Amino acid sequence: MTRVLFTTAAMAAHVRPTVPLVKELVDGGHDVAWYTGPEFEDVVTRTGARFLAARAGADFGGALARTGGKGRGFSGLNRLVLELFLKPIPAYARELADVFDTFRPDVVVSDHSFRAGLLVAEQRGIPRVAFSAGPLNLSSRDTAPFGLGWQPSSSLPGRLRNRVMSRLMYGVVYRERQRVLGRIRAEMGLPALGGYSIDWVARTCDRYLQTGVPEFEYPRSDLPPSVEFIGPTQPEEDGAAPRPQWWPEVLRARAAGRPVVFVTQGTIATGLSRLVLPTIEALAGQDVLVVATTSGQDPETVLPAERRPQHVLLAPFVPYGAMLPLTDVLVTNGGYGGVQHALSHGVPLVVSGTSEDRMETNARVVWAGVGVSLRTDTPSVDRLRQAVDTVLRDPSYRARARSVQRALASLAGTGRAAAAIVEAAAAGRTPAGGV
Repeated sequence: MTRVLFTTAAMAAHVRPTVPLVKELVDGGHDVAWYTGPEFEDVVTRTGARFLAARAGADFGGALARTGGKGRGFSGLNRLVLELFLKPIPAYARELADVFDTFRPDVVVSDHSFRAGLLVAEQRGIPRVAFSAGPLNLSSRDTAPFGLGWQPSSSLPGRLRNRVMSRLMYGVVYRERQRVLGRIRAEMGLPALGGYSIDWVARTCDRYLQTGVPEFEYPRSDLPPSVEFIGPTQPEEDGAAPRPQWWPEVLRARAAGRPVVFVTQGTIATGLSRLVLPTIEALAGQDVLVVATTSGQDPETVLPAERRPQHVLLAPFVPYGAMLPLTDVLVTNGGYGGVQHALSHGVPLVVSGTSEDRMETNARVVWAGVGVSLRTDTPSVDRLRQAVDTVLRDPSYRARARSVQRALASLAGTGRAAAAIVEAAAAGRTPAGGV
């Protein structure tokens, strides 16, 4: 039995992808504790793990409010990272010191953005594993800086572009991140590290587990040896989840060969006027069936039945595991988890969204050839109509999505991730982070 301590940011996008991995370890007979925000106590206890409340550090809701709730562009993303993930590290670390003394973990697993647990583990020489449920966030000679949404290039001019932009963005725009993290490492008695701080997690961890597959990620000739792709880690799907009462209409459309377009705004930026309502307007008069989630809102409030086109079906919630196999195109704002979920069913995409890491996720949709990116949070009706029509008419998008689906199915997901964590604990070594 291995004692495993998980530490994650108190945000749904960081907690939910971790649930299947924690369950895998608990079911395997390991002693698992999970340190995260009090609001996720029920989520943690349902996995069978021991819940440890993170009461120090960031007020995520307050920090989001102070930054306008936006991580758009470099400046917005920079503010969010500093407020939510970096400046609170010392407070988390002080609280975690007691957790480490009490639980005495054999290995620490953290989402890659929540560095406090990894830093305390490094301080104590305990094996550590980073877990990333977003697009791979590392610098490379073959890619542009993370956040621009630029396509990769390993050509001579491309590498020159990458080097210049990386020095500008990581060395100038993100200079405060480097300074804050460097100061924290010094205060914790940890050695100074050269290079860009964006790479320090991968350099100082035994394993860096990246969800997804290489087929959806930019190739890097300088990929750190600690990085391993593990495939999909979506939460378990409840096959008994209730279907909306209009479900037979979806089945009839599929049987008749009528295209089905599934639209979701996501779980954070839930303003339906950004994507859901424009997509409904864009596909008015088209010979398609539009299914849309209203992010928990009453469909009658969003679009009353008397004004709703007959080819539009709305529900506060639609079970993704049941809906995606019946879907021809998913229209979404480009959250990494939702995109991976669609690709695990071979569904091509139309994506929008520029906040947080969506610009990077959506750029990978284009690079992998699995869909069209609109590169805006508020796409026009005309652009949405053209994008959906393009994906429906061009079979290459579906073919590439199915290729990524096969690649995802070939990896063991949570099974492989759990094995890697146990292997890191058994090795019990401290990686040479400063080399």
